Amino acid sequence: MNCRKSIFKFLGIAAVCAASAACSVDDADDLALVKLGALKKEFVVEADANTFDIDIYANSAFHIERINQADWISLTCGETEDGKGAITAECEFNEGFKRKAGFVLCSDVDARRDTVYVKQKALVDAKIEFANSSVIVAGAGGENISPIETNIPFSEITVDIEYAKADNADWIESLEIVDSESENRSLAITTEANAADEIPRSAAVSLSFTDGWEETVSVEFNLLQRTAKETLGRQITFEEFRRTYAMNKKVEDYVILEGIVVSNTKNHNAGENTQSTTAKIDYSISDRTVYLETYDGKYGIAVQTATAEDNVFEQYDHVQILIQGASGYLVETPDRYELRNVTKAMVISRIAGSASDVPVKEKWMSQLTDDDIYTYVTLKDVEFPVRKGAITPINEGYAIGTGASRISKYPLLVRDINGDDMYMLTNTNCAYRSDGTRLPYGSGKISGVIVHERFSRFEWRDGADPAEMDDDPTLGFIGRYQIRHQTKGDIWDNMQNSVEDGFSALLTEYRYWNPDLENKVQKPTYGTNGYLTHTYQEKYTGSASKEYLQATFQQHMWGGGTYEYLGPVGNNASYIFGANFGNKNGIGVVIDPAKESWNPLMDDLVSRNPDGTLEWCGPYAKDKNAANGTGGWPGNNEIATNSTQINYNGSTGMRGKGNVYGSCYTAFSNHFWWDDDTDRPYAWLINFSTEGITTSHISMQISVMNTQQSFFSPRFWCAEWSLTDSQAAKDDSQWNLIGEYTIPDVSVWANTLYSSCVAYKSIDFELPQEILGHENVYIRLRPTSDLCSDGSDYANARLNQSASGAALAAEHASSLEYFAIRYNK
Repeated sequence: MNCRKSIFKFLGIAAVCAASAACSVDDADDLALVKLGALKKEFVVEADANTFDIDIYANSAFHIERINQADWISLTCGETEDGKGAITAECEFNEGFKRKAGFVLCSDVDARRDTVYVKQKALVDAKIEFANSSVIVAGAGGENISPIETNIPFSEITVDIEYAKADNADWIESLEIVDSESENRSLAITTEANAADEIPRSAAVSLSFTDGWEETVSVEFNLLQRTAKETLGRQITFEEFRRTYAMNKKVEDYVILEGIVVSNTKNHNAGENTQSTTAKIDYSISDRTVYLETYDGKYGIAVQTATAEDNVFEQYDHVQILIQGASGYLVETPDRYELRNVTKAMVISRIAGSASDVPVKEKWMSQLTDDDIYTYVTLKDVEFPVRKGAITPINEGYAIGTGASRISKYPLLVRDINGDDMYMLTNTNCAYRSDGTRLPYGSGKISGVIVHERFSRFEWRDGADPAEMDDDPTLGFIGRYQIRHQTKGDIWDNMQNSVEDGFSALLTEYRYWNPDLENKVQKPTYGTNGYLTHTYQEKYTGSASKEYLQATFQQHMWGGGTYEYLGPVGNNASYIFGANFGNKNGIGVVIDPAKESWNPLMDDLVSRNPDGTLEWCGPYAKDKNAANGTGGWPGNNEIATNSTQINYNGSTGMRGKGNVYGSCYTAFSNHFWWDDDTDRPYAWLINFSTEGITTSHISMQISVMNTQQSFFSPRFWCAEWSLTDSQAAKDDSQWNLIGEYTIPDVSVWANTLYSSCVAYKSIDFELPQEILGHENVYIRLRPTSDLCSDGSDYANARLNQSASGAALAAEHASSLEYFAIRYNK
């Protein structure tokens, strides 16, 4: 290849045409197809001087146009053979910051172009560091000097100033960094005098530098100027804020609020992301919410910044905020206090702190008061009593992990040693909420910020509208208090991992199918106490025609789908959790061979995790081609993560959604709930013994959902106990009420309601002491009426009739995912 100009210097893009160089190719006549291009489009080279070749294809004349000024690199065109050639690049030693050069190969025959970039590493990294988050200058004006660390010439630093008030701008006369050989330099700021006696001035200042790789280093700080009387404002206590400034309007006085930040913005679990429509969520709320409490931990407020960029706060920061211009609110029932529309220009001082600065508040649930709302509290002697899955066991097809916005958070059941319970809230955009870590099975302490929030998907009312939640405190009510963890350690650091290491013992538990074919009941999955069945069978109906029996496992029920897959989830690299389809961590039901009880049939339903622990996988555990198990476990069982029925069943439409299919038998499901002939319900029926048990607390936990996407499943339920299993009307007086509850309907993509859910609802019931000391105790879970939803409202239909009055069959699926009886040791 003949090059009419062999060595080129990069010129600015404005001079592209003039700075081009032409290269011709010998014997290039009568070309059928022009070929021109570099085999590699980007080169990264060391800071040292170096030479390398850029391999190209070229079968005709071309020239090189320069994209940017880069006199540190030279190019030489080499010879070609069979259309292949090279451009030799020679880079000078880089004593400065990262830099980049670009050039374009342009055909002289047609419009073909190909762009190549060369990025050279730096001898030093660009640095600009400023210890102060706020600089306060005198009201009299003049020059203020602050130390700053940087190795960047001030001429290359971009200065952006945002004045808090547009009508009071340009009072900063000059701002510069005095260049020197040392990185320890001086930031000089000169201001006009502030003529106002009562009003301080503020501005947000950003200093930034972008290197040749388009990577930016920057610092931001608030510049505050005192008044003419050299004051900034009056400092107030949280008590005074609550009493005087939480008036649901803008704060006009120049007052300063001081406290410690206890939230962690980067984990996205501070603040409730608003479900604005059934298919739209405002995820910016968690980016804009800060929980601030007093240094003694007595009071807290929720701070909401105007934008995500205004949230400059880090967990444990000690801050002072000039709240003039923000708005204070009292939100009632229960009373909680909020400060909204805070900007970074209002921050007077922000000093980094540590976890040890946060006052220790350890409480049982019963000791919480309204004053604890928006403060950081450690709940002691607690457990997660539903031993399945992750902290957000949801169908990811409806959540942010797959780009959907149908559910913004999940309330996970927490119970304490005194028999009290509450929910732990996790946003669907929480950074670590689905990273493959299973729940701790024992007890201990969890920490977080106490909040009060509602959840329409667990509790709702027929005919209700979300706008009514502001005026109706019962709508979506799931308890007076909830807790929001702020770090992963808030959940896992102080909890025991084994169910044996907890304050409660399991009397009986059902986590997955353990079928007893001979007796046609489910045996417990922990221990050997009792059985579980369903009353749609001849034994209880008295009719051979009113019985369902599943063929394979001889049960009066069938398998239900669940969502306890541990994660990670996601089906697109551009989404929050990435493209994590495929089974990565099993079904999330880890089994303890010493305590889990099963019959020989179970050998084909249990797989192995990569770490050797046992994992329930249902019928998909068996794989004749898999390697034999180890440690005495039966052979021919696959690794749990190979099961295609978890998270990804071969359908690309289901990738990354975290579903566990009904064919894995992780839930118990039935369609039959109401007998039209007798106008009586059918029920789940559980038997167990309480002989020899003495305890201060005995409790029951269930996890439930109506799983029929065509709706018409019972809405209102109750739990009852008895010493008989009779379902006859004459024996109803022998059944004692434990409690009433509602079951949510599973969401439908084409018809997601505010009250429908893509997760099971877990509920805790304290049981009476009278239940102790009996050989046979029975619990039944049954509908209290035939009210249901037809998909247009919460409870507007009847079970066995469609809106047209036509009879419905097999349209009432409701599932029980978990059942346990626990007692304090």
